[in-house]
Amino acid sequence: MRVGLVDLFDGSAQRDLAYLRAFARTAEEAGFSSLWLPEHLVFFEEYDSAYPYPAAPNPANPEVAEVHTYGAGSAPRVEAAQEQGLLDVLQTAAELCRHTTRLRVGSSVLLLPLRDPRLLVRELATLDLLTGGRFDLGVGVGWSAEEYAAAGVPFAERGARFERNLAAISELWAGEGMPGTGRPLPRVLVGGQSRPAIRRAARYATGWYPWNLTTGDFARHLAEIEAGLREHGRSRADFHVIAGLRFHGAVADLRPAVERYLELGADSVNLSLRMTPATYPDTMREVSRALGLAA
Repeated sequence: MRVGLVDLFDGSAQRDLAYLRAFARTAEEAGFSSLWLPEHLVFFEEYDSAYPYPAAPNPANPEVAEVHTYGAGSAPRVEAAQEQGLLDVLQTAAELCRHTTRLRVGSSVLLLPLRDPRLLVRELATLDLLTGGRFDLGVGVGWSAEEYAAAGVPFAERGARFERNLAAISELWAGEGMPGTGRPLPRVLVGGQSRPAIRRAARYATGWYPWNLTTGDFARHLAEIEAGLREHGRSRADFHVIAGLRFHGAVADLRPAVERYLELGADSVNLSLRMTPATYPDTMREVSRALGLAA
């Protein structure tokens, strides 16, 4: 059973360098296979853009979705950008791998339309060397029009820019004079479950990383991914699927839920447990015991 963690390294005073290192070491010791870092470039007090994942599967019955709330009688929970990744994903990944031995680190997800693909390929090649090949690149289009405006990139062009940059990564990696020549391209996973995301993943990427899908929706979209792979003459055996879940229930419900996604065809499951600097060691160990991860 391969289970990863998604954490929010937001750069607050409690989440300093010592915390980052200890967090990664604790995750590795507890038996988690990977650690995934969110990315935002700019934060705002208020957003007009709607967060696309306000609901998550019920832990006791992952076929049913529940809308998140802050508390009784509150509005549906919309993910606040300031709660997500503030530190640079690529540089943080290098530091975490330096203090672990087998833990993989990934981006959850890097905003590909806002990146120059040639510069990104050079960064990936450097990171691949520094981490000993333990970095996985999760990429997505993002959801905040405000963030695109701040970056000077038209929000309406995000899909076209994403597809163009995604196709360019593998071409540039193998190109003459580029630093990736001679080494395998790190795993590239497309985040999201929209129709364009599924199409792009099957055509260009080496993995798919949906978020908060019920088991029924996961199975349906995975069948679409597999059909797309066949259409492009690609092998499912060379394609990695991660089911991403925000977990908010009883730990006793966790193992059956994780096992169900694995049975349906996920190669691994990423969990967002919403741990604090004070609670993460105990939470990690409790979840590890429930899942039977520790050696």
